[in-house]
Amino acid sequence: MKKIFNYTLRALLLGYLGLSFQLPALAQFEQAQRIEIPVNSSFNESYDVFSLGENGALSVVRRNEFTGTRNEYWHFTRYDTDLNPLWTRPYKLDYRYVPIMAYQSDYYIYWLFAEPDTDHFLFLQLDLARGELDVHKGDLLSGVDVHQFKVIGSKALVAGYYHNRPVVLVHSFFDHTTRVLPGLYERNTEINNVDINESEGMINVITYAYRKRSCQFNIKTYNYDGKLLKSTVLSNDRNSFISGQIVPLNVDDSYLIGNYSVGCTPFSQGLFITHIQDNEPSDPQFIEFSELQNFFNYMKPKRKQRMLDRIGKRKSLGKENRFRYRLLVHPLIQTEDEIILVAEVYYPNYRSSTPLMTNGLNRAYTRSMDGFRYTHAIVCGFDRDGRYKWDNSFAIKDLVSYELQEMVQLSRVDDYFVLAYPQEGNIHTEVIHREKVVVENEKYQLESKNDTEKVLFNDNANLAAWYGKYFLAYGIQRVGTDRSLLTGTPREVFYINKLAYKTEDIGQPKPASTGEASTRKTSGSKR
Repeated sequence: MKKIFNYTLRALLLGYLGLSFQLPALAQFEQAQRIEIPVNSSFNESYDVFSLGENGALSVVRRNEFTGTRNEYWHFTRYDTDLNPLWTRPYKLDYRYVPIMAYQSDYYIYWLFAEPDTDHFLFLQLDLARGELDVHKGDLLSGVDVHQFKVIGSKALVAGYYHNRPVVLVHSFFDHTTRVLPGLYERNTEINNVDINESEGMINVITYAYRKRSCQFNIKTYNYDGKLLKSTVLSNDRNSFISGQIVPLNVDDSYLIGNYSVGCTPFSQGLFITHIQDNEPSDPQFIEFSELQNFFNYMKPKRKQRMLDRIGKRKSLGKENRFRYRLLVHPLIQTEDEIILVAEVYYPNYRSSTPLMTNGLNRAYTRSMDGFRYTHAIVCGFDRDGRYKWDNSFAIKDLVSYELQEMVQLSRVDDYFVLAYPQEGNIHTEVIHREKVVVENEKYQLESKNDTEKVLFNDNANLAAWYGKYFLAYGIQRVGTDRSLLTGTPREVFYINKLAYKTEDIGQPKPASTGEASTRKTSGSKR
């Protein structure tokens, strides 16, 4: 599932990126290809990019004129892995609809649109191979607050809240009928995840409910026609399950992996894995953060040691350690021999407003939400028998996102895992070999397309793991020369960069770093 992401074309106020000190060592992140789409100031434009793996990439450009026209024009372009265009398709969106979410499957990408204050919805289906578009319209529920959107077969699943109660609506593209999945419309219940098993035609709705001062984790399984087949309840006297993802083995056999808390709180205490067979969950394996080998590596050495000493002292006294971490858990990555969990640790970022005088005596301070600040990412490996095997972490410095989204991307290259995230026109990377750090945090600066120009401003940088050793970086930049910065004539472009991580030069694990991460420019050479 992917939310529609807007690039608002405003004045780019981020600071000027000067030439960074370049080390003589060979950069391991190289800019293999780059395309630039000029930004047209006559239009209000938005951009998005979808990774299609070895099948290329898809860009979506949305634009409408500032002159008051209400229709929005969408342009879809599919590229091959060298960023050469394969086809382009235009689409004129009815002005009455607004985009809500997108969902990507193996062969299609779907967009969900809603007509505000009505029960009218529109589904747009794009065939990735041929570029053909199909439009489906339907009536769902007016005023439903949509949180998840997925498609299984020829049916759309729209999950959210109606009058503060959870609902999952199933709309058939074939006969345009809509039904509500039974057994979900209850008070004090949240939808944790809607999991689909395409091969078996199964729908699993995972809910989190508050019941008499306790928390209940429930998996309701439905068939393709929306019939409730079974309900699996997970409970523990001490711990509460916060989130969970299903790893199916067969129809009646699966693993559930997620994070848990102590008591009914949103703060994670650690990770868990449980085996569910014939509707019966086994005793979960709880892995407290303090039991992970590298969880606290994001801290400076002295602070980390103080934390470990405090944890050890409390354990020696028989006291319980309590952690207050918020986790954004990514979709699980499955390989032939491992199940990989990636999660980012974050906390809400607040800022205080200017104090107000009340009655001329007291000052009233208010706090407003100012995005989400990330501290580090964790990577954990489980074998195919559901046993925890290894973990690692990746420190994230001063990264704030105004939308809670997956920032750290992971790609497996040979027997290594490359971790990367974008920040203000730079790409931060780290390479691990399971629990060992092979290449510590490094920073690479994105370049312009021409050697005579450089990047002057950056905005809305994004990164996606693409395939193998390749990543896609995209966003909005102003590029030009030093003179164009003075004359006010830099070019504003939407860029897509193909980045390649060279693992050929990776050697033995590096010693601990004593300073800031190095800054290198990505090479402009072709693959």
